[in-house]
Amino acid sequence: MSGMDETILKQRQAMEEFEKQRFSKETVEEENRQSIFQGSIEINKIPVTFAERRLFDGRAGIWMPEDFEPLPEEAIAAIYLLGNKPELVFANSYLTFSVGFHYTEHEVPNEYMGDFSKITRMILEKTGPKVRILSEKSRQAGRHMISSMELISHSITETVYNIMFFSSLEGRVLIGFINFNYKFQERYKPIAREILQSFRFIEDEKESGEDGWK
Repeated sequence: MSGMDETILKQRQAMEEFEKQRFSKETVEEENRQSIFQGSIEINKIPVTFAERRLFDGRAGIWMPEDFEPLPEEAIAAIYLLGNKPELVFANSYLTFSVGFHYTEHEVPNEYMGDFSKITRMILEKTGPKVRILSEKSRQAGRHMISSMELISHSITETVYNIMFFSSLEGRVLIGFINFNYKFQERYKPIAREILQSFRFIEDEKESGEDGWK
């Protein structure tokens, strides 16, 4: 074997070892001690900077990676082949999770949003064994009630972990979601839960009182 071949082999072995370390249990446990609210964290040994993104004409805010970009309409249509396509989906080229929103035409007052996840559960459960609901929560954020659920869904090609949340924006239901491939759930689930925690309505920022999940 030539010296050049040996160098290439060593480089390949080093890359393979690095890939193993990126997704190792030890790496995941260490990185899970970090918080997106620090501003910068590592995700599978890749530095990622998080910041709040203002949406819907500045009426709502949510934390996500700074380099997340909105997908074009044609890309959203290709991913979400069935009805109820989200208007907004944010992602980047190197992380395998996305954040999105569907601002519906359904009129539901804010005071009823605490039970909206129960309605969604009934709808999802009718789709059959391809969806499994794991948990439901709700919290009061200022003057807004936000409900959420965690679930696992199955497609032809993969199993997806979803965190969905529901609120009322100017009397219409706003559905948000964070989803990712189930095989990455040990690392992405804590991140997704903090993204959910960060979601807020800007008009509520000066509201006082409790703001916690129950």
